[in-house]
Amino acid sequence: MSRPYRRPVVLGVTLVLSVVALARFGVPLTILVMVIGVTAAVLVGRHQAGLFTVRKKGARATGWRPTVQHQELPTPTDDPVIAFAEPVVELFTSRTPPLAHLQLKAGLRSQLDGLALGRTKRIIEAPDLLPHAAADAESWPHVEAAVRKSLDLARARGVELLPEGQNGLNQALALSATQGVLLAEWRQLEDGKTIWDGASARVRASDAFTIQRISEAMERRLLPDLFAGIARRPADFEVRLLLPYALATAFYLRLSGNPPHAFAAA
Repeated sequence: MSRPYRRPVVLGVTLVLSVVALARFGVPLTILVMVIGVTAAVLVGRHQAGLFTVRKKGARATGWRPTVQHQELPTPTDDPVIAFAEPVVELFTSRTPPLAHLQLKAGLRSQLDGLALGRTKRIIEAPDLLPHAAADAESWPHVEAAVRKSLDLARARGVELLPEGQNGLNQALALSATQGVLLAEWRQLEDGKTIWDGASARVRASDAFTIQRISEAMERRLLPDLFAGIARRPADFEVRLLLPYALATAFYLRLSGNPPHAFAAA
């Protein structure tokens, strides 16, 4: 049967079925048959005219699409140079936004924070960070120095350490310090050998945002190990401050070294 006759055939079949339904089942069923038949005829006509197509269900795509958090954010229009002095723990006592004293424009601050979030994700998800740092003769001394400074600070503020938990505490501080070293090496990969103004290193505003974001992301994860190595802590000192202090100190110390080999080979 050719396609032009499909619609009349549907209407004809509908008429025959309507007569049968009226004779045997009454008016209600007859109306239902007519409605179904007319609807089918309309759909057949639209299909013939190309206005209606039957979509075939295909295989569901299995490819992974990154979410916004996984995608690289665009580089900020400006990443100002700032002076980064040797950190003091009081710098981290308040949770105010980074570089609030610079009065950065809201749009630029948002861009810098977006870059920091992406960089933070890559740093905290870097695999085997501690073993790699321990095998790097350039990086590991800075990690050890940052851990030592953090422990000295804790003792000076009246924190009593617990010998049986010392290993976990050291590991937590070392991981924070290693992340700071990685951030410093990232800065040197982008800007080359660090320029110093006296005792202050020239870094970028995004580095300050990244230090805060890493500290926020790692605090809950590392605090149990940190507290496991502490027997007593004074009421006027927040032990959590040791983590950002170790990170920022290692960042500062690593800037004094040579750029990583990847930069030298570029």
